[in-house]
Amino acid sequence: MNSKNNTQTCLPPPSTDLACNSADAKESKAAIPPMLQVLLLEDNVELAELLRLMFEMWGFQPTVAHLGRDASRLLEEQEFRLALVDIDLPDTTGFEVVAGALAQGWLQNTKIIFFSGEPSDDRVAMARQFPGSLFVPKPFEMQNLLGLIQKLFPNEPTCEC
Repeated sequence: MNSKNNTQTCLPPPSTDLACNSADAKESKAAIPPMLQVLLLEDNVELAELLRLMFEMWGFQPTVAHLGRDASRLLEEQEFRLALVDIDLPDTTGFEVVAGALAQGWLQNTKIIFFSGEPSDDRVAMARQFPGSLFVPKPFEMQNLLGLIQKLFPNEPTCEC
């Protein structure tokens, strides 16, 4: 995909207002809705980077973790509205990360999308045990993923690049 040929702007242009402390600047910042905070837990570095770039292009704010323990640390430090969680990780499973986070009181207001390259009825059933979570088999089409996210967050502005 060549984004240089895409004429649609996905992110707001940088502010040209040099008086950042002015009342006008504060009002304009307040008018911009907060970006959707997304945790991407994926041990495959290339896929994680691709997802990060796509999520940024769509207007979201992604944070990437490659290990379960890193994701747990991030979940302790900040709130996410969406978590894309790979099930198979080198140090644990995505299910264990989510279960541990929920036990700590984290992820209470977070939509969770589990994904795996080994979809099975057992994995889909496990994913459904977590309230409001979904399962998506790998590989997946990026536009289908965006459509799913738009259904989960219908009022969230996204770029349709």
